[in-house]
Amino acid sequence: MSVRVRLAPSPTGNLHIGTARTAVFNWLFAQNQKGKFILRIEDTDIERSRPEYTENIMEGLAWLGLEWEEGPFYQSQRLELYQAATQKLLDKGLAYRCYCTEAELEEMREAQKARKEAPRYDNRHRDLTPKQQAAFEAEGRQPVIRFKIDDDRTINWKDLVRGTVTWKGSDLGGDMVISRAASVKTVGQPLYNMAVVVDDMDMEITHVIRGEDHIANTAKQILLYEALEGKVPEFAHTPLILNQEGRKLSKRDGVTSISDFKELGFIPEALANYMCLLGWTPPDSTQEIFTLTEAAQNFTFERVNKAGGKFDWDKLDWINSQYLHNLPVGELTDRLIPVWQKAGYELDPQSDRPWLEQLAALIGPSLTRLTDAVEMSKLFFSPTVELDAEATEQMQKEDAVKSINSIIEEIDIDAPLRVGDAQKIIKKVTQSIKVKKGIVMRSLRASLTGAMQGPDLIQSWLLLHQRGFDILRFKKSIGQEVEESKKEKAPANSNKGFAEIKTATSKTSVAPKQQPQKIKASVPLAGETKTVKPTIDKAQTTTPTGKSEVVEPTVEKQKPTTTPAGETKTVKPTIDKAQAATPSGEAKTVKPAVEKQATATPKVPTTPTTVKPTVDKQPTETPTVPTTPTGETKTVKPAVEKQASTETPTVPTTPTGETKTVKPAVEKQASTETPTVPTTPTGETKTVKPAVEKQASTETTLTTKPQTVEQQVAAQVETSTLDDQQPVDTTTNETVGSERLQKIKEKLIDTFAYFPDYISQFYQTYQRQLKVIGSLILIILIFRLILGFLEVLEGITTLSISFELIGMGYSVWFVYRYLLRKSNRQELLDKIQGIKAEIVGKKS
Repeated sequence: MSVRVRLAPSPTGNLHIGTARTAVFNWLFAQNQKGKFILRIEDTDIERSRPEYTENIMEGLAWLGLEWEEGPFYQSQRLELYQAATQKLLDKGLAYRCYCTEAELEEMREAQKARKEAPRYDNRHRDLTPKQQAAFEAEGRQPVIRFKIDDDRTINWKDLVRGTVTWKGSDLGGDMVISRAASVKTVGQPLYNMAVVVDDMDMEITHVIRGEDHIANTAKQILLYEALEGKVPEFAHTPLILNQEGRKLSKRDGVTSISDFKELGFIPEALANYMCLLGWTPPDSTQEIFTLTEAAQNFTFERVNKAGGKFDWDKLDWINSQYLHNLPVGELTDRLIPVWQKAGYELDPQSDRPWLEQLAALIGPSLTRLTDAVEMSKLFFSPTVELDAEATEQMQKEDAVKSINSIIEEIDIDAPLRVGDAQKIIKKVTQSIKVKKGIVMRSLRASLTGAMQGPDLIQSWLLLHQRGFDILRFKKSIGQEVEESKKEKAPANSNKGFAEIKTATSKTSVAPKQQPQKIKASVPLAGETKTVKPTIDKAQTTTPTGKSEVVEPTVEKQKPTTTPAGETKTVKPTIDKAQAATPSGEAKTVKPAVEKQATATPKVPTTPTTVKPTVDKQPTETPTVPTTPTGETKTVKPAVEKQASTETPTVPTTPTGETKTVKPAVEKQASTETPTVPTTPTGETKTVKPAVEKQASTETTLTTKPQTVEQQVAAQVETSTLDDQQPVDTTTNETVGSERLQKIKEKLIDTFAYFPDYISQFYQTYQRQLKVIGSLILIILIFRLILGFLEVLEGITTLSISFELIGMGYSVWFVYRYLLRKSNRQELLDKIQGIKAEIVGKKS
């Protein structure tokens, strides 16, 4: 006869994890034996049974992949079958009607407790006479039907899990009720034990597999099988699932139903896999990941544990993560779409499918439960993201803003972005603004994700770019930072507000020459882009120690004109007796002054297109070269001629961020004053082009030749070097040291940030080897412990003598076994010869 097993849950609640584990064992055994798995709904408890619970049970079993071959059968539809069996027992005298009231039964139990006896029914109505029955019926009592249990009876069965189990009839609590109270001459609703036995007999169940909490019921049911003349099936009572305190897992422990596990993000394959391990050990004890079909091939009750298994959430999470990490992207996407939709994320499962699959592939390796995707995916469904404290700190760095600005300039919002494109942009930005790649990457992550940790950065960027979210986040991240920096850098005396920083590229034309005027240039606002014609008053300026500069004073002073923010204005400035100083961060181009001469020499006007100076070498003073701080590049175009000056002109200051273009002056001017070199602010790098002539005389001859100023300047830039006028960088070593310390700090932070992931990956890769090493260490420790214990025992005189006697006895036995008997001596000799031959080799 083929194997037939059944699952018989009561629909008084959702499918419990314990019932589901019982279903798993029944299904595995049926599949292993090529039998049938039958579903029966035991809904005879009319007051507590609900249709929604029945639906939940069947949905849970189907979700776990536990399909049944027959059923579901409902006990509520089989009442006539149970009543007929009960009447049969009444007719055979094996059952009777009991008229005890609840008050009488309670009084009986209290008396037993007072005598320190186990509560049980005392069978007081087993042998009522017809007259006594009539008297109780006259009182209106409705009897229950009890099955007679002989106290002297012993019930035995061979349990497939626990071996032989024995129960005494006296331990079963007296005659048991098999039918609820009903009117006289009728049979009421069957109780659990009666209905189960009748159903198992009718459905020809061969194996009853259920939890160990049913062992007492099994003893009673065996008596009913025998009374109804049915075949007693085999029984297997599996261990219970326990909580962390070692008690039976119940609803009080929180999550216990299969629908709860589903809501928490566990997938059915993983949960079924874990339930197999709750009480069963596969042949390969190291194998923990397997399908139900694989488990069914190896399932036997010999490997089912007797002790209960504690529910381990960490183990379940790990198994669930292994399944999620190995799901195909398409299948993982199918499972994540309902999770995203439930979280309220806007998506179209059809049109957004390619993008959703890319997102699933990105976060899949990090998932432990499906519900983890809600938090991991949040940043991809919102146009912008708020920066956390660490990301905000990163974006406050100057290089971070530069990096994001450069990325915005490089990216094409309308073109698709691929991995190679993203990498090229990062490389180009790194080279163009001369920062470390790590700074660009960290700034990119902070701007895009709002955090310094998260999924793969490049893939995240690609996903956000497809929705146009990357540009929005770039602009938002630097927009907040720019406003804060502008407030910090605003001049203290500024009362005109703050201007937006804009970059304008234009071609500057030469403006008509204006009449000279002697006025001071006004100071532009912070962040303002302005092109002016600076003029210079003769005022005393101090040249800082260690700084000198070759300066070519020009003769003309003119009134500056101001260009509003965002506009580019071309002006032809003239300069009087000094070179304007450019603050840190300013890019300044000074085109060559054409001529400087003594007052006795008439002015020779020139144009920017045809100027070629001739040089008369005369004794001159050698001006000192200014020290140019690190950070700024400044180009000073060559002057034709310089003369001695004793008066130092005042130089107008251009604030940070200003772009200024100074066109060549034309006039020649006599001067007996020595110009003093203006100070170049810290952070500025200045390149001084060679002057053609330095002269102390009051007369200079100038000739011209058709050659453009641009050509002349370009030639001088490429070929001219004055070693004695090269700028000296006094802060390079300090800056380099600071950059190295910052680099080391960033490297350490990156190393420690990824250290836990490295340890986890290392353990997953070498898990088996680490377990072997750990086992060997444990064996060594145990061996050392045993040796230490033996040393302690040897210190006890009695035990020491006992050990010596055991040793002597073994020696005597060895002598008798191998030396006194000839045959044994020969056997020992042969063994010795064999060992010798293996060591030294046999003779040829």
